[in-house]
Amino acid sequence: MITSHHLLKTIIILGLSAGLLAGCGKDEQNTNNHLPVARFTLDITRGDVNTTFNFDASSVTDEEDPASSLEVRWDWENDGIFDTEFSTTKIATHRYTTPGLYFPLLQVRDTKAMTDSTTNMLTVVTNLDNLPPNRPIYSTPPDYQTYMELEVVFKWTCSDPEDDDLSFDLWVGRSRATLAPVKTGITDYSIENGNIIYQTTYNFLDYSREYHWRIFARDSAGNYTAGHIWRFTTRPK
Repeated sequence: MITSHHLLKTIIILGLSAGLLAGCGKDEQNTNNHLPVARFTLDITRGDVNTTFNFDASSVTDEEDPASSLEVRWDWENDGIFDTEFSTTKIATHRYTTPGLYFPLLQVRDTKAMTDSTTNMLTVVTNLDNLPPNRPIYSTPPDYQTYMELEVVFKWTCSDPEDDDLSFDLWVGRSRATLAPVKTGITDYSIENGNIIYQTTYNFLDYSREYHWRIFARDSAGNYTAGHIWRFTTRPK
């Protein structure tokens, strides 16, 4: 279960790094030396408290320095406190003791002390035998819809293989890379033609702007399933 404190830290970190799901946020301005590029992969993205996650940052690169000279460090919970020191060792493992949604952060540093950071998403659940929810299916607003009012109504359907109770999070951003949760724990729904239609509203501040949005479904075991990323544009003022 994601606590409000954990979610708030996630929103803050995502806003600072402007990155999600391997999104990349440059830590400095490029001057004479090119910035390194932070990248890493996970062997799995779903586990429980007994799971050892394997992190591989061997794909980090830099235009001036060989990968062997680049140093990396890790912030497992993305709370702004790095859990490891800089090292040229690119392989790491970590085990999470509390179920929840995590965005482990990698920072890479070149020989000129310039850095870059990136994150990935993983889920720690209470029961690995419990299957994740099915992917949410959106009905409104349509993808690439234009002239949307500032108050937008979002509607979607979703089901779970074990019929677990579901809740949903709405993620919004000005781009795919800046998506971040703006409403969490959504459970409101209506019945339309005998079907359960989940829904929520959100007020946008700017006219004539393109927004990206995404629905995540979460079940009682802590599984987290992402919907597709859609977009729309608000109307002119």
